[in-house]
Amino acid sequence: PPSVVEINNFYTLTVYNKGAEVIRMLHTLVGEIAFRQGMDLYFARHDGQAVTCDDFVAAMETATGLDLTRFKHWYSQAGTPELDVQADWDETAEQLILRVTQTCPPTREAAVKKPFTMPLAVGLLGQDGASMPLDGADENGTQVLLFEEQAQEFVLAPVPSRPVVSFLRNFSAPVRVCLEQSDEELGLRMARDPDPFNRWDAGQQLLMRSLLARINSVQQDDPITLSGPLHQGLHDLLRDREGDAAFLAVALVLPAENWISQQLAMVDPVAVFTARQQFRAAIGRTFKEELLERYAELRVDAPYHYDPVDAGQRSLRNLCLAYLLAPNPGGRVEADLLPLGLTQYREAGNMTDTMAALTTVVNGDLEAGTRLLADFHDHWHHDPLVTDKWLALQAGCTLPGTLDRVRTLTTHPSFSYRNPNKVRSLINTFCTTNHGQFHAADGSGYLFLGDQVCLLDNQNPQIAARMLAPLTQWRHYDVNRQQLMCAQLERIAAQRTLSDGVREVVSRSLA
Repeated sequence: PPSVVEINNFYTLTVYNKGAEVIRMLHTLVGEIAFRQGMDLYFARHDGQAVTCDDFVAAMETATGLDLTRFKHWYSQAGTPELDVQADWDETAEQLILRVTQTCPPTREAAVKKPFTMPLAVGLLGQDGASMPLDGADENGTQVLLFEEQAQEFVLAPVPSRPVVSFLRNFSAPVRVCLEQSDEELGLRMARDPDPFNRWDAGQQLLMRSLLARINSVQQDDPITLSGPLHQGLHDLLRDREGDAAFLAVALVLPAENWISQQLAMVDPVAVFTARQQFRAAIGRTFKEELLERYAELRVDAPYHYDPVDAGQRSLRNLCLAYLLAPNPGGRVEADLLPLGLTQYREAGNMTDTMAALTTVVNGDLEAGTRLLADFHDHWHHDPLVTDKWLALQAGCTLPGTLDRVRTLTTHPSFSYRNPNKVRSLINTFCTTNHGQFHAADGSGYLFLGDQVCLLDNQNPQIAARMLAPLTQWRHYDVNRQQLMCAQLERIAAQRTLSDGVREVVSRSLA
């Protein structure tokens, strides 16, 4: 931003994530060799100095001979660009014409944005799922296009048959993409796309369509039926014995509640939570046999040692357990499946498997979960980092009554307001991840956060300012929740003594 009141408010996760993505785009644009030359020059010029983003880009320009002036719009303009992509196949000319248009929503700093320069990595699949060779493409059929205008056309050839477009491979630019594709096309990409990111993304789009339809349905009690392409795609992932287990574990995860909410003009967070929980349970029931089979196959009886392959298998196995123990619409885990979680907790030889089992039981059965939490604390209360996990797990519990549990835990000996990690683990986890209960219609979650911010501002203003983030999103919710959230922001703003950091966040949000 052009100016800030409290510099600590600028250092959010966005700064680091976006900064990394911008550098990765440069790597994609200039290639491995030229990028390394630019990095070598950057260190030769500036080792031991305090430098700027301009210094970094200047080193890249010198090493590559490119003019990156327009690329620097990524550093000076806020917001996420949105790409509208139209794909037209010319059967006679055997080529595909991609028409790409970019827009960026207005922000406080600027209403009109200059075009962003970005690399677009694109590939094509045939109707049989095989990659189509393209002029100028790499061995995987991926061609990198330089997109730097408000609107551009790109011609891909040769394309002798109607293709399925695999757009933005490897997430080559941090943008939103609007490209109309049928469920069948997404299912094909989900099963056969050689690019792991796009294979994952196709599955996420299919899942998102079903979730949004469920959220918008007025008959929430109807049983969920997985559509043909989605059912086939999930089945293919679960039956895949050749793919990387770590990738499969990620590909099978449902879209997060935050991401689902960002697709909605007006968010009902309880409906989003409910729909996602219903889908988890439906997948667990539909693929019960496949999940049980994979869970059994991935068991490792040897003593624990870290290995990337084993870590991926643990991820996939624990994901299977999470689906199997997903509570049904009545809020209970199937009685014959709960012992899976209890047994894994007792027999686990590493913290990953212990926490996975504990999490599934705590979120599936209140009585059994309470017993395991007590046992876990008895074993690990001496380790502050593990205790942080214990606090966060309870704050994120999706069963009713979690807010009361969180309030009680603020007086527990293992919690301290003077320890930022404890505050993040308990209070911030509840307010930022437990959407179904933080956004309760009576505003109790908002009141709780308002109380915590007022309390913490006198002890740790930086933490207090960071924790305000959920309330600053008030415009995305219904009128009742907007009023309740704004009431807390106004209450905080009215405090006689308020840090600059908290005052800046509150005033900018209410402006």
